[in-house]
Amino acid sequence: MRLAHAVAGLVLVVPLAACSGGGDDDATTFCEQGEATLAQFDAVGALGDDPAGFADAITEISKGFADADPPSAIADDWSTISAAFADLDQKLQGVDPDDQEAFATALNDFSEQANSTALSDASDRVSTYVSENCTE
Repeated sequence: MRLAHAVAGLVLVVPLAACSGGGDDDATTFCEQGEATLAQFDAVGALGDDPAGFADAITEISKGFADADPPSAIADDWSTISAAFADLDQKLQGVDPDDQEAFATALNDFSEQANSTALSDASDRVSTYVSENCTE
């Protein structure tokens, strides 16, 4: 199983790569933080079938989402996305990376959560904010 598929839907959640704010200091700061966090998705994709490396990358992504300071317009939505990654991180921390069945179960649980309407709606609102306030 390619581990990156577990977060593939959320890779598109917030397309901030190479963006910066368009003059608004809050937007600029947020875009820079988001860009740094989402750049870590590249590392996840490069991990292939390395469960321990994948878990470490998810920990870093989760920290990046938690540390970002989103503008009030999308704070609740960012929190929803951040909580999804925090939950995945917590699940993976409790799993032996060599236990493929347990690891797959944790990823499947996350995949179900990632397909939720609440997460999808939050993703859409954050994406809209980014497209309106961050420039490439």
